[in-house]
Amino acid sequence: MNRPAASLPTRRLGKTGLEATIIGFGGIPIQLLSEAEAIATVRRAYEMGVNFFDTARAYTTSEERIGKALEGREYIIATKSGAREAEGVYAEVLRSLENLRRKQIDLYQFHGVNSDEDLEKVLAAGGAMEGLRRARREGKIAHIGITGHRRETLVKAVQICDEFETVQVPFNIVEEEAAEALLPLCGRNHVGSIAMKPAGGGNFSNAPLSIKWTLNQPISVAIPGMGNLAEAEEDVAIGLGEVRLTAAERAACEEMKSELGPRICRRCGYCEPCPNGVQIFLILNGRPIMKRMGVERYLSWGAKEAIPVARECQECGVCITKCPYNLPIPELLREALAYYETLPELR
Repeated sequence: MNRPAASLPTRRLGKTGLEATIIGFGGIPIQLLSEAEAIATVRRAYEMGVNFFDTARAYTTSEERIGKALEGREYIIATKSGAREAEGVYAEVLRSLENLRRKQIDLYQFHGVNSDEDLEKVLAAGGAMEGLRRARREGKIAHIGITGHRRETLVKAVQICDEFETVQVPFNIVEEEAAEALLPLCGRNHVGSIAMKPAGGGNFSNAPLSIKWTLNQPISVAIPGMGNLAEAEEDVAIGLGEVRLTAAERAACEEMKSELGPRICRRCGYCEPCPNGVQIFLILNGRPIMKRMGVERYLSWGAKEAIPVARECQECGVCITKCPYNLPIPELLREALAYYETLPELR
């Protein structure tokens, strides 16, 4: 495969010692492509210089497609599992190795650790950390990381367990809360920081600018989801060009933030449980879920059952009092439900 004349800059991924390109490959969207299109997209990112590829057991065909596309080539692979027990995560490692056609996985992460209780399960006796320690001793994985959407839990994880070598968290011009405590903590502890959703999961009008903003922050690597050849070329080109933001670009970022900031769910979960049983997270995040993972995946999470319950929202306002970002949640629920009315699969 031909590499470009210019090369993507790299940053050290914390104490892993791995040198990752500042733009990595987010592996969610390729599960929605045909296999040929997915493989072509992965290979195009690689040809343009990307050396860090992120996927997960939960991303259906993503592991297998990356494995087929890059078999025999040198690159950093990061995958993850939602298993919380030792035997379960060890079995997931074996499956990942098979799918990715690798003898060793560079970075294996605990997927979606979004509460302190979840973290306790991972670290408890018989928990998933024991399974990854075994896999690491046997040379099946090289490094251990953690991912999540709740920054307080990730801060606690880094504070209480020095075995976490990387943290993956949503980080972009709107979801910038990680910069307050988590990213500085990672820096002090030499923990690599992986910025997922640098383009807001498809919510931003100027995705390239949002990605560029993220590259100007103290993160190790940004991993935008690349859903086709054009997206791969556009995203990688950001890292190949001038990364520093101009004054005009900074102003544009602030404008985009002011337009979107008050209306984007940060997926922290503080608003739940709803006293009337509304699944707020599921309803508010349907559009980005479907865009990245497909309608069938959204339905598999119980959307068909959750939507009628949401239509009975009493607008009691309890969710607003619990939201740390002061989002107008009942209003956003109404907007989301109106959109779902336009989709035959969700009526």
